[in-house]
Amino acid sequence: MTGHRIASKLPRHSRIIAAKEMLPRELFERLFKFAFVRNPWDLQVSSWHHLRKERPQLIKDIPDFPAFIRWKLDPDRPYQYHIDTSIERQSDYLKDLDGTILVDFVGKYENLQEDYEEACRRIGIKPPPLPHKRKAEGRVDYRRYYDEVTAGMVASYFKDDIESFGYRYE
Repeated sequence: MTGHRIASKLPRHSRIIAAKEMLPRELFERLFKFAFVRNPWDLQVSSWHHLRKERPQLIKDIPDFPAFIRWKLDPDRPYQYHIDTSIERQSDYLKDLDGTILVDFVGKYENLQEDYEEACRRIGIKPPPLPHKRKAEGRVDYRRYYDEVTAGMVASYFKDDIESFGYRYE
């Protein structure tokens, strides 16, 4: 054991397997574990808007969204933390080494308020207000950003997330 009695030292955005390994087994099994996931196509549009607003220098040479996806999913591109965190597969955060989902509830960003209330209900608390702090401006439906090729690239890259969480490009 690391000496962390309740895993309060887990890094931000840790994978569930880290909590399972750091916490006593009985405690881990007793806890209600939940996570929220997001449609992979929508997540990449969000990443595009976030980078254009918060870190435009990272994508200054990328003319449009399809070029962004082709560049971002290029396996030969060097790793860049601010780019690559949004292409980590969400399912990898929720599974053990055998591929078993370890959380008790998976909420979806697309149903955020409803699923947040469900998580609170299962915890046994009244849902505190859920603020929306970083809303993208000028954004349209995610499907309008893609062409057939880039939509297929995201589908292929995020196949595990799409299958694990029932997403479809519709």
